[in-house]
Amino acid sequence: MPAGGGFLAAWDIYEGITSAMSKCHVRELSNIYEALFKDAAYMYPTLGTEFERDLTRLQSLVERRGIRVFLEDLPAVGKHLDRCLAGGQYILSGLPLTKRFSGRVVIPKFLRGLYLLVFHETGALKEDYDVQAVFFLRQILSAAKKADYPCSSEKVAHEVDSFYEVDKALPEVEEFWKRSAPIPADEEIPYDGYRRSSLYSSRVCASDPRERVRLASLLAKLDFVSSFVTSTLGSYDPGAWRFSHGPGAISEVTGPSNKYCWKNWSDLLETEYPIADYGYHSYAVWADSYSDQTSGDSEQSEPFSRMVAVPKSFSKPRLIAAEPAAHMWCQQNLLDYFETRCNESWISGFVRFNDQTLNQELCTEGSSSGNLATIDLSSASDRVSCHFVGQLFRSNPKLLKCLRSTRTRCVRQRLSHRVPEFVEIRKFSTMGNACTFPVESLSFLCIALASVLEARQLKACKRNILALMGEVAVFGDDIIIPLDSRELFCRALEIFDFKVNPNKSFWTGKFRESCGVDSFGGVDVTPAYWKTLYNGKPASLASVVECHNNFYKKFLVNTASQLASTVSRITPVVHERSGCLGLKTRLVDGCKGYRIRYNHLLQRREAFVLTHSASQRKLPVSDDSALLQYFTEAPKPTTKWASGVAQRPVQRLKHRWVALHDLTLNEI
Repeated sequence: MPAGGGFLAAWDIYEGITSAMSKCHVRELSNIYEALFKDAAYMYPTLGTEFERDLTRLQSLVERRGIRVFLEDLPAVGKHLDRCLAGGQYILSGLPLTKRFSGRVVIPKFLRGLYLLVFHETGALKEDYDVQAVFFLRQILSAAKKADYPCSSEKVAHEVDSFYEVDKALPEVEEFWKRSAPIPADEEIPYDGYRRSSLYSSRVCASDPRERVRLASLLAKLDFVSSFVTSTLGSYDPGAWRFSHGPGAISEVTGPSNKYCWKNWSDLLETEYPIADYGYHSYAVWADSYSDQTSGDSEQSEPFSRMVAVPKSFSKPRLIAAEPAAHMWCQQNLLDYFETRCNESWISGFVRFNDQTLNQELCTEGSSSGNLATIDLSSASDRVSCHFVGQLFRSNPKLLKCLRSTRTRCVRQRLSHRVPEFVEIRKFSTMGNACTFPVESLSFLCIALASVLEARQLKACKRNILALMGEVAVFGDDIIIPLDSRELFCRALEIFDFKVNPNKSFWTGKFRESCGVDSFGGVDVTPAYWKTLYNGKPASLASVVECHNNFYKKFLVNTASQLASTVSRITPVVHERSGCLGLKTRLVDGCKGYRIRYNHLLQRREAFVLTHSASQRKLPVSDDSALLQYFTEAPKPTTKWASGVAQRPVQRLKHRWVALHDLTLNEI
């Protein structure tokens, strides 16, 4: 039996269940789309007959192709529309539901009325285009784009194959990253800059003769920018930053486990993070633990991460590698260092790890002015090579060595029989490593800044770098860069093994997309997304309520009403500014019909409504790790806290008395 056969068999069983459920999804989505066309007809009454025909065409295709029409076909047409908006010209695609209206009119029959409010019959973008028509087109085509629906086991295996192929294409890992303890105390860093790198220099020399000088100059500027960023981050001392555990799973076991009980603190990790200093709350506990380990089998193996597939879209899953507990513990310490130092420095003007608003604002500005490009990368985190990271942090040896020691070199996968079970990765890290996001963000920031400086023939200095605030922004692999530097930036990405995703990168026309915001001509045209249907479970109720509220905010009242009809019997109606769980309304008497009382003790009016809550049990532990957990989680004195192994949260629905002013602004 091939590796992972049991897992794939489980996927096949699950597919059988989801196949039976697909009829429910098709019925629900059909109702959603019927309501969407009603909303469109309310906005464009003269197109009512057109929309009836469009709905009939859609229903006919659904009868033949099933749920993939909503989850795959329509989103593909939506992506094609985005490219046409960016190019200022509608072109034929051959996709389902895009058959041209006639030999003279290239606009599709499906949604022809809306298309003609945006494009001429010849396909050219109108000067007086209707931006609301752009929104409705994208809303109808992308409503189910982010539906929570599992993809097939074959698609999971294909994604694993792609992961493996991308990794094999990266440069081979240098000896610096392969070393294991003991490591000489006087070990030297084998990196002396991008310009002196034989790997990158050879690629520059192999490029077009006309751009060699320019690319060589870019490498020199990148050396300055990376050194400037590294010096801004400053020295790294693990003892000055917070150790913690992430919310995700660990590789040693499946399911809840005691993450504070170390099963494999490797020798390499020990060189930079001595377990006696950072793994226990006192030396006495460490000494007792060390004594127990030496009296038994103390042999340790190289730790590895465990690959898991989590839902992302109908087309493909998201691959995440669960890290070893000890690695995760130290990676979170590095993450605290990166976040704090970046937030307290000029870097926050370009990169904000927990805030997407900078990218979103510049995205809108770029769609209006046309001076900014939005760039998205393909498999960005999987293409950050160890060689690039070594050059990036070469001027901070301590930080670089700590990144090396917390890096998990091997990934175990049982999702595809076409890929070895254990994969020695060439990339710096995988999704799941807490350092992946900050390292890739800083990597792209440095390349972007150097590219702009070179494109504009500016000297690499602090003043010129800071002057680029408001023109460059990075959030993971979502990058915004001035249009005049876009071409050089994309060329530089190729030199460093990265790949631009052409389907999600925009630099022409009036359309831009970044960090969840879609903008056309300076107007937000981001659609609301349907996620899942209500299945009686608390999580699905919360999802449907949130989905309703998102459609309601965009004044798609018929669609919101359709969603509300599936949960209205058990869900309260609350004012749009209320923070309580409920179906949002702009009407001040939204709480009419509730049981209401006056609470004399709290001197307030209250309504008896259904609420959503989550509780989490903790199984007690019998060792000394509870004290380390207390110091790590640092609960407030007023918090009811308990140590132990946290179990999966249990979500519940329960009727409770809630303050009336929390539900509505009008205390009836």
